Amino acid sequence: MMKRNCLAVLALLVAVCMHAQTATRVVDSLLTVFDRQRSVQTANRLFNIFNDEELSDEQLHATTNTHPDTLKQQVWYWAAEYYLAHQNYEQSVAYGLKALPLSVQSTDIEGDCLTAVAISYFRMGDFEHAISYAKRCNELDQRVGNPDNISSSFNLMTAIFVSARQYDEAEKCILRGLDFCQKANNPQRRAILLGMACEVYNNKGQYDVALPYAEQALALEQKLQRSEKIAVRQSQMAESLMGLDRFSEARQLLLQCIPGLRQNGNRHSLGIACNQMGRLLLHDGDNSGAALYFDEALQIFLDQKDIFNESRSRRGLYEALRQTDPEQAMAHNDRYNQLRDSIFDNETGMMLSQYSAQLDNEHLQAEKDELRNQHRRNLYLAFAVVVILAVATWVFSYRRQHRYQRRMTELTDEITRIHQQVADIKLAAEPKKPDFTDQQFLIDVITNVNEAMQQGTFSVESIAGKMSLSPATLRRRLQQVTGEKPKAYFTAIQMQKAVSLLQQGSLSVNEVAEKCGFIDPSSFTRTFKRIYGVAPTQYQPAEAAQETEEQQSEES
Repeated sequence: MMKRNCLAVLALLVAVCMHAQTATRVVDSLLTVFDRQRSVQTANRLFNIFNDEELSDEQLHATTNTHPDTLKQQVWYWAAEYYLAHQNYEQSVAYGLKALPLSVQSTDIEGDCLTAVAISYFRMGDFEHAISYAKRCNELDQRVGNPDNISSSFNLMTAIFVSARQYDEAEKCILRGLDFCQKANNPQRRAILLGMACEVYNNKGQYDVALPYAEQALALEQKLQRSEKIAVRQSQMAESLMGLDRFSEARQLLLQCIPGLRQNGNRHSLGIACNQMGRLLLHDGDNSGAALYFDEALQIFLDQKDIFNESRSRRGLYEALRQTDPEQAMAHNDRYNQLRDSIFDNETGMMLSQYSAQLDNEHLQAEKDELRNQHRRNLYLAFAVVVILAVATWVFSYRRQHRYQRRMTELTDEITRIHQQVADIKLAAEPKKPDFTDQQFLIDVITNVNEAMQQGTFSVESIAGKMSLSPATLRRRLQQVTGEKPKAYFTAIQMQKAVSLLQQGSLSVNEVAEKCGFIDPSSFTRTFKRIYGVAPTQYQPAEAAQETEEQQSEES
């Protein structure tokens, strides 16, 4: 049965990865050219790809005036982020280390670079190098003194120590991180750290200590209405409940969070939750059901090259299959033993070795014959899965684009409303005194972005500087007020202005693009079409569209 699943998954992976592999090959080629020539043109071709992937909150672009060291640093750093996002951790480390010496002039950039390198090493299972770079990032953050950044780097160190099974060190880091998070007054960050504290104490076996942290994290996420994070906290809470033998409550939480994780695309947390459900089903004696969940988790962690959680899936599959499919069980056990020395302690390894000795070998040949008989059906299943995946991918892309267009329309309408309110205030006999409410904050953001458009380029850093805020504070406040990252909100401001200018009808598309802060008119056209579904030259305001329909109706 498991070999059949493997064939189907291989077919799935081929279909899903073809587009991503093509894009990655283009990036590989462009980076090779850039490393040889250091040209601004090649850098901007790379930046266009990175912009399309939304790696940055701001539009990446280089000019002929960009200093060569700055150009190299930007290309190499964002290449590291690109490869990290695409799970090519070796390349991410290579480019992160190239960018790092050029990043020391800016603490923000140096911190981001150290973080990318630490996470890449972490995902590769190289905990020694991962913790080294995470500590350097934490030391840098503490020198700068930003409590939000300090709590974030403490959280990263905690995750690495947990994976390296150094739970006492992890406990020290997470408690210090929570102290700094309290000073930062960032509820989103606090929810993350509370969840990590739960993970630490779950791994230490102190489930009674872990559970209150999980409950606090879940309550915060529910208050923040972050559905994707609520599912993660439910999974963490379920682990604590399982440790306290409260299996029924844990099952209810997992039944709620697993569909949510599938829907929002958080595959890593989905894999962890599937491992948990597999363990619950093993406890209940449902080995076949457990095997399905463990296998789903295994495919996720193989794809993500997460050897720590892969080993847990392998162990679960071994226990679920050792009675019904001993050959596959032994294969999982062999792989588990390969991972064991770096991840698991000797006691656990000895326990699995004892299980291996109990396998009944007399059924192995019969199982091999059965697997050969299923070969043809495997091919049919693989083909069907590829077709279903293609349809599902199209539906998902369509729905995602529709949600994006709807949200951007809501934002542009809201920005138009704020513009009108500002105009009303200016006309009022006694204008209201400016304050620091969310509304005034948005007015300040919109005003500064509109002014920056006239200069052709703007960034989170420049807008934050005009508002006397740090970039991190601007990002956090804007996301709290609007639920959007700066890049999305700035784009909405640009589009609101673009629509206003197009409605006037006195400017060309290139002139509108320039006044809206787009250096490249083709980039403006792509962005406009993505949001409104038509090119700027085809855009027709709602009033004009209605008049056209009425005229056509009268003629008919």
